[in-house]
Amino acid sequence: MKVQLQLKKGTRLRSLIFILIPIVLSTYTHLWNPTGFPSLHVDEGHYLRKAISTESGQGLQPQERYRAPYFGQIFLAGIFSIIGYPNIELGDKNPVEQLYLVPRLIMGILAVIDTFLLYRITEYRYGKNVALIASILFAVMPFTWMTRRIFLESIQLPFILTSILLILSLGRGQQQNTKFTLIISGIFLGLAIFTKIPAFTIIPLGIIMTYLLTRKKKYVLLWLVPVILVPLMWPLHATLNGDFDNWITGVRYQVSRDRPLINTINTFFQIDPVLFVLGIGGLIYSAIRKDYFVLLWSIPVFLFLQVIGYVSSFHILLLLPPLCIAAGNMIEKIGKNISNITLRNSLPYLRIAVIGIFGICSLTMLITLNTNSTYYQALALVISNLPDSGNINLNSNSSKPGDKVTLIGNPQYFWIPEFVFNKTFDAKNYYSKTPFKTDKYMMIIDTGFLKILNRDNSSRLNLAYNATHNLARFEQNFTGDVDVNKYPYTNLKLSPETRFIELRSNY
Repeated sequence: MKVQLQLKKGTRLRSLIFILIPIVLSTYTHLWNPTGFPSLHVDEGHYLRKAISTESGQGLQPQERYRAPYFGQIFLAGIFSIIGYPNIELGDKNPVEQLYLVPRLIMGILAVIDTFLLYRITEYRYGKNVALIASILFAVMPFTWMTRRIFLESIQLPFILTSILLILSLGRGQQQNTKFTLIISGIFLGLAIFTKIPAFTIIPLGIIMTYLLTRKKKYVLLWLVPVILVPLMWPLHATLNGDFDNWITGVRYQVSRDRPLINTINTFFQIDPVLFVLGIGGLIYSAIRKDYFVLLWSIPVFLFLQVIGYVSSFHILLLLPPLCIAAGNMIEKIGKNISNITLRNSLPYLRIAVIGIFGICSLTMLITLNTNSTYYQALALVISNLPDSGNINLNSNSSKPGDKVTLIGNPQYFWIPEFVFNKTFDAKNYYSKTPFKTDKYMMIIDTGFLKILNRDNSSRLNLAYNATHNLARFEQNFTGDVDVNKYPYTNLKLSPETRFIELRSNY
């Protein structure tokens, strides 16, 4: 009896250690220096603007962009409302940097939750050894830093993983609440799709796994009902507001751009060649062994990304879990035929130790960088040069034209002055060709702005630029030897927008 108790305690301790290792690693890799790395992406500003405007009571308006469903902004707005963001004092940092700290921390916490969910899914399907390897890969490999950004993919990933985990739980003797479990699983996947449409590629996996584990078609239909109904709230809301045509236009825009899947796969290989090779190798190994689980998960995603014609690096985040699981299974299984028992049992751990050390060292070289100081400094200066909304009403005829200011640049610079600091200005995207509404204007020049200026030297935007003078210029200076053409600093090529920022005005 004592021997059995000791064995149980030993097993529990081993299980606890197994699950704590990837969680601790993930906590470090996703929560260290959240405002410094990675560089701020234009989509982060867009999603935060929508979340803040939703929190402030402006509703679920698309803000002229029906290009993604609403749950991402609802999710963030709900958390912001609970914690009192953005009215939070977090020390003596640049106030702009403080504003990015909270949402970046939320993304990091979600990534840690992803690591736990991935471990449990893999444990249910392949056992603790594979779960340890797969979750460590997810925790430390360089490409996973993408989940640190405020992307819809970062928000939807834990909902996808939770949905899959609930289905797999049906195969572990938890049949008494089958209907309830499937409904909750369906709601989670429905919310993931309501966050961003590509999550629908998980439906084939959900259907087949539900049927294999329950052997009842009615349970498959029960799971599908919330999966379909929850995201239907998006077009329904647009229809009720008389915006269905705009909704169609927004959805079409998302697939009308040109960036083929092969280009993004090449980028994936450049920034994380080890995970790429292990993941693809794992999928091939799964095909050879006729392991349909990771194939059902990954192949629909690949097919969808190939069909839509526009694939950015963050779209690959949907593939990270199955690639890590497939790689973990391959690493654990290869070498099982070795006659030496000690070597056979220790070989998987030796492999993941080597790969894990490589990954953590590579990722540490990245996450200790400060890539956003130019953005924080430049935007702080912009805010100090804009009038308060209490002083000017842009829609008032009584205001003097000379007091009004147009701010021209990437939209990621607009939400903080508008929603947090209550500044008044006419926001003008540098893609816009409409004339300025004010005599005074300020330009925020970055890499993206320069590309627009260089396209047409005689454009109205160039003429306006030539009439300005320099207010300040901020340049990113990394300490040490940082060469973006050398690994792992090739990761920095994914978002070079804030390498320099120049502020110019005509007043």
